[in-house]
Amino acid sequence: MPDIGEGMAEGEISNWLVKVGDEVKEEDAVAEVQNDKLLQEILSPYSGKVTKLFVEPGTVVEVGAPLIEFDGDGSGSLAGDTSAPAASETSEAAAAPGESANVSPAPATAPVTTGAKTAVNGYVLAMPAVRHYARQHQVDLAQVPATGRHGHITMQDVEQLAGQASAGAPTPAPVADQAPKPTAAPQPLPDGQGEYREPMSTMRKIIAKNMVEQVTTVPHVTLMDEVEVSKLVDHRKTFKPILAADDIHLTYLPYIAKALTAVAKKHPMLNAHLDSATQEIVFNEHVNVGIAVSVPDGLIVPTVQHAEAKSMRTMAVEINDLAERARNNQLAPAEMSGGTISISNIGSAGGGYFTPILNTNQAAILGVGRIHQAPTVNAEGEIVVGQMLRLSLSFDHRLIDGVLAQEAMNDLKKMLTDPAAMLMEV
Repeated sequence: MPDIGEGMAEGEISNWLVKVGDEVKEEDAVAEVQNDKLLQEILSPYSGKVTKLFVEPGTVVEVGAPLIEFDGDGSGSLAGDTSAPAASETSEAAAAPGESANVSPAPATAPVTTGAKTAVNGYVLAMPAVRHYARQHQVDLAQVPATGRHGHITMQDVEQLAGQASAGAPTPAPVADQAPKPTAAPQPLPDGQGEYREPMSTMRKIIAKNMVEQVTTVPHVTLMDEVEVSKLVDHRKTFKPILAADDIHLTYLPYIAKALTAVAKKHPMLNAHLDSATQEIVFNEHVNVGIAVSVPDGLIVPTVQHAEAKSMRTMAVEINDLAERARNNQLAPAEMSGGTISISNIGSAGGGYFTPILNTNQAAILGVGRIHQAPTVNAEGEIVVGQMLRLSLSFDHRLIDGVLAQEAMNDLKKMLTDPAAMLMEV
């Protein structure tokens, strides 16, 4: 097992892309491994015939443990040198609209041909969460045209086919006094205990481990405040169609990321972290803003690198791109590392205040709620309807005291109140 992440200790073999007897070439993809952040391909360090697979799919393997045996001449790169393909690579084939293959739902034993490359050596390429969703909705993955990188089936691919199947299916006659059952409702065990259990995914295990470590070793404090953002709402309303003409979707997140970047530059302690081993404060030259993105199996945090050097337009493009590729499992490890401060947006789900947990080696994280109408008092002392944005700033109390956190919050509010102040960073 090679270390395909940054300091990865173990990974779960999600799928084998080869079987015993297959001939492979150096740098052919032989397996998919799920680590704490994403699903990646393991590339063969040698050419030759596969003579043995040491573990079954779903097995968690430590780095350095044997995975696969070859019958070859021994030439090739070291196993530790293998790495995931660049994130810029695209799928080898694009799915034709509505095209699918007549394939039996039984497990494949030969390469499957569909509207796109959906199988390699008989194995359908899809993340565990996608497979779980497909089973819930009775979708045969072998018939799903793949649009993901290297022929991976994405969640959107399955949802689209599931929607088409639902639209074409006959509508059953209504049954009186019968409430519809949730599609994904857990089923009780046969013994009638009323429980349903399934193993935690590798990603969820790592998330759980990191969260416990953070809340037990870092003294969190969360400062909550709100700001009136009518000018910001109007600014976005003006520029949203202008950027849309260039296929750029303008949300509020680039504004918030831009403002937080300026605040982090003004208050460097927010952009630092404590090295507990050496009892030193580590300051960062650049502001690398992590953007929390919800994915089917958990939460990942891609990073906008060197955010202080990027315009609002560039920020919008990069955040949209990172979020989309995160949901499609197309990010490279480097795009999810090096964050110095983070944003967690619960407003998209209708949330308000909350207490976000700090990411590793960061001293601050900003929680963003939804913008909602509420009464407020304007500068003239009048009660008016305002556009209120709720903010929750969690910080490491070992480095940041309440006064510094509130000063940073005040600066953040000033920039979000008036986009002109944000552009001038005052």
